[in-house]
Amino acid sequence: MAERLVTDIVEDLPSRIPFVILDLAYHPSVLEWIYEEVEARQPGSCRPLLLGTDFQERWQVGPALVDLRYVPGARDDLISKYKETLPGIFLTHPAERFDEVAAWLQQFLFMSRGAQMNLMRFYDPRVFGSFLSVLDPQQYGHFIPPGVTWYWQNGLQWCAASSGTELDRQARPDALTWQFRDTQIDEFSARRRREFVDALTDNYGKFTPSESPQKYVDDVVTFAEALGMDSKADIEKVLRLLIQKKSQPADPFYSSLVERVDLTAYQKLEAIEDGKS
Repeated sequence: MAERLVTDIVEDLPSRIPFVILDLAYHPSVLEWIYEEVEARQPGSCRPLLLGTDFQERWQVGPALVDLRYVPGARDDLISKYKETLPGIFLTHPAERFDEVAAWLQQFLFMSRGAQMNLMRFYDPRVFGSFLSVLDPQQYGHFIPPGVTWYWQNGLQWCAASSGTELDRQARPDALTWQFRDTQIDEFSARRRREFVDALTDNYGKFTPSESPQKYVDDVVTFAEALGMDSKADIEKVLRLLIQKKSQPADPFYSSLVERVDLTAYQKLEAIEDGKS
């Protein structure tokens, strides 16, 4: 059984980090940066990780592994370009061959839940810490073996995760499909929701018409979810609207909107904006 991983806040990244996994779905500028700053200088330094999988037609909105070893200055240029919103995570790995690292990463891309296969977007730094927190020891052992260290941004801070041991040398399968228990998925979702509420409270708490800002924000998030809002941007918009109107989510008008099955979520959002249904 692998030891639990070691996670630290680091003052700065090591001077040389060989790899970065970038989220091509973040913005078209990510792929442009890869072509202009990496591939143009060192061809063959990028590998879209969905290639060779059942999802390869979606490679342009999936993760890409980029080899930084032969492109001096690329890491710093990438950090400077995106600052605290870096669309990916850095990785050190003991393997020398780029193809070997790519193949190793591909085994972690998909999660099986029942008969359904889903893409695991672990490479999004906004969720990486929460993702690590719900892995069991066996999953840790697969994802963070000796010699591997992950680096990601958490706001303005850099974090690092490593195995913390050189003793775990047990054989691992060549291919792995994540099998997550429902309790793990529920824990991950709950943790992400708490982090979202905390972030909204930090940004809007002092403006809320309540003596308990965090409870107010939590109640509004619950209300927005009940309306059918499934994007954080829309939920945040609902919060801003209710704050502007100095309204409570339990007010009769808003409660009645939840029950309106004849309206879509966006029609309900328009009703909140207009103040009438």
